[in-house]
Amino acid sequence: MTSSDANDPAAIGAVPLAQARIDWGHGRIIGFSVPADDALAFDVVQLWLDGRCVASAVANLSVFDFARDLAGLNLPSREHSAFELRIPQAALLPGQIGDGMVALEVRTTRGGSVLATSIQGLHELLRLTDGAPVDLLYQVRFHGLASGALQGCVVNLHGVSQRPALLARLNDHSAEPLAFYESAADGSVHHFSIPVRVDRLVNGVNQISVVGPDNQPLGSYPIQIGVATLGESERKLAALEAEVAFLKRLVLTQNPEALPARLALLKSEIVNICSEMMTLQRTNFEREWLARPIAQTVSMPGAGTAPVRPIVPHAAQA
Repeated sequence: MTSSDANDPAAIGAVPLAQARIDWGHGRIIGFSVPADDALAFDVVQLWLDGRCVASAVANLSVFDFARDLAGLNLPSREHSAFELRIPQAALLPGQIGDGMVALEVRTTRGGSVLATSIQGLHELLRLTDGAPVDLLYQVRFHGLASGALQGCVVNLHGVSQRPALLARLNDHSAEPLAFYESAADGSVHHFSIPVRVDRLVNGVNQISVVGPDNQPLGSYPIQIGVATLGESERKLAALEAEVAFLKRLVLTQNPEALPARLALLKSEIVNICSEMMTLQRTNFEREWLARPIAQTVSMPGAGTAPVRPIVPHAAQA
């Protein structure tokens, strides 16, 4: 190697300013990034999924904390230049939950690409996600009250093998872990039972809710106390109104960037709820129509039927 080669980074192999890798053992994306133009500043890196920025971090962590997991990369000479990224669960879109391929990229805010790869399938996607998106993975169905407990099941929408970590809440009391007593062999359905504590019930409407670890609502079941028992139509209407309230809260608590896709996902559910409400309203109208008094009729020979008219005295007729 000549003296000119010693000053030529291309000849000796320049140390890269930014590199990253997926750490599957800890479910994260780690790497380092060093600003090329300012020795005192820190780089900001961004995590992109399918061309959409979902998270960012400052590259100011110590590379020695990641030295074992960064083995194989050319570590920089600057210690505080490492970063760690995970996918926020609220940023996942319905189209990304499944068996399709999701493009993953790490960029700097200066426009440089640090890592460009793809992840395949739900298993890999959830490994890198900070918390499972329970509203996209599971559906709650209530079967009703029996023996002092609310029975129901959690339907697995995408073949996730493990039982979901969900919570149950009565009114405004603290949430408690949802107890499962049976699961299908393929893990598609998990049955639960929520004991109803009478001392926690209040007069009027009570709500038993199933929520995720981050209090994300999945379903609600109303219980009426202290008034006349609701009929079947009224009970269904109350349950539908509670479900609409939960859907409204679900939409309003989402990441604004993921809101359009989640609204499209919920559109069919809202249409079904409105259809059921219209069916209940039509049933009530039909009952009211059948309950209306009908004028009595008499049969006259050769003239079919005719309505009965009151007999008016002759004096009144004059």
